[in-house]
Amino acid sequence: MATTADEFAPVRRWRRPIVRTVTAEPEAINRTIVSDRAFLVLVTVMLMFAYRDMLTSSLRYYLSLVHLGVLWFVPDILSFGIMGYFTWNIALKRRSPFAILLVLSFTFSMTVGIIFMQTNLFSMFSAAKLFMPFFVGASMVGRSVTELRWVTRALIALFVISTVGVLLEPHISYPWLGQALDNFGQVKKVGRIWWAGGGKIRYGGFAGESTMASYMMLIPYAIVHFRFSRLVNVLLWIPIYYAITLTTNKTALIVFFFFITWYLYTHFLSADPTRLLRRIAALSFLTIPIVFIAMVVLSGVDLTSVDPVLFSLQDRIQHTWGFPFIWMSENYPAGLFIGCGMGCFTYPMQYTKLASLWVPVDNFYLSTLAMMGLPFAVFVIGMFTAVYKSASRQKLLLIAMVNFYSVTVQGYGPSTCAILLAYAFSDMFLPSGRNWMRKFARQPSAS
Repeated sequence: MATTADEFAPVRRWRRPIVRTVTAEPEAINRTIVSDRAFLVLVTVMLMFAYRDMLTSSLRYYLSLVHLGVLWFVPDILSFGIMGYFTWNIALKRRSPFAILLVLSFTFSMTVGIIFMQTNLFSMFSAAKLFMPFFVGASMVGRSVTELRWVTRALIALFVISTVGVLLEPHISYPWLGQALDNFGQVKKVGRIWWAGGGKIRYGGFAGESTMASYMMLIPYAIVHFRFSRLVNVLLWIPIYYAITLTTNKTALIVFFFFITWYLYTHFLSADPTRLLRRIAALSFLTIPIVFIAMVVLSGVDLTSVDPVLFSLQDRIQHTWGFPFIWMSENYPAGLFIGCGMGCFTYPMQYTKLASLWVPVDNFYLSTLAMMGLPFAVFVIGMFTAVYKSASRQKLLLIAMVNFYSVTVQGYGPSTCAILLAYAFSDMFLPSGRNWMRKFARQPSAS
């Protein structure tokens, strides 16, 4: 299968004059669904979210100093319009079954959430905007964020700035640390010092939170790493690794080691990296049942006796992962089938009368299943089809990485998580991939 030029073009091609886009082979880009103009809006909003998340604490702090805190919500407002675009262009116009299911599930889940949590206007808006970034990523059907040269450069700057922010923090006292701001009646700390086991500080860089900082280093780098030579990639691993260790984020470290292993194998041993990536992406879905199995088999087991570093995993297995479903089975049995509504057992729940029930369900699939119920389980089947519909190595790699990440990350905290997760699976909304990719099946693969 042919590889995509936007992903594997040598570094020297950056010096060639180009007007707007980086040349890509037909199998990588499908402009019949998302026009260039619409795609330009999508990537612009994506970058607005990404830079906002990467600079969370610092941006909130400086916006408050100039009394422009309302600008924080600009990308959220724009994302509501993109949800309308997704509904019209992909669900209704293209009649994609899984797109229709997504829109109907979201609408129904919003209704259930309003009734279940007795939401006020702010919590209802918060619950809706929780999921809006997902529509931003899902709308990039058949497109690649590295098509546009300036987007590629913006993503490179994104992971570089995030990495530098973490590396500098042990040596610089950022002015926003310890600051608290009023957020529509809710006091929110924009800069906290987080601690890990053994008294280690969890550095969060400009984002102010370690999980977010590590994500903003690793995933954007994975998207653009195709643009670098082998030597540059290997050299970049050193500061990225050191920065991730400063965040003490174990999930990020595991995913980073997976990336390095995949990179070394495909660049020095494998003759068909696309086929390997497709297999890995498919196998990454095993993380979903493994979580459920762990909740059943390891419940009550003292994992800290094996290694104290497993305390956070033990806490998730025994307390946070299963709590929403246990509580619903005892108090709201219908929720096991229809969900408890958009925003429940995620951060919008903290703005409602049920705030005392909130627990950090740090798993994308579990938290979304709790909100949307069984319709989301059907949607996951559609997500799996993206493995075989997508012709992009970039998206196949992301599918594997975000699935591994999603084991201990909810995916809605920083909006960029939801965007890039949906972007990875966006080709699920393409028509059947067989005819689309058959044209290129006989073309020789590029190394």
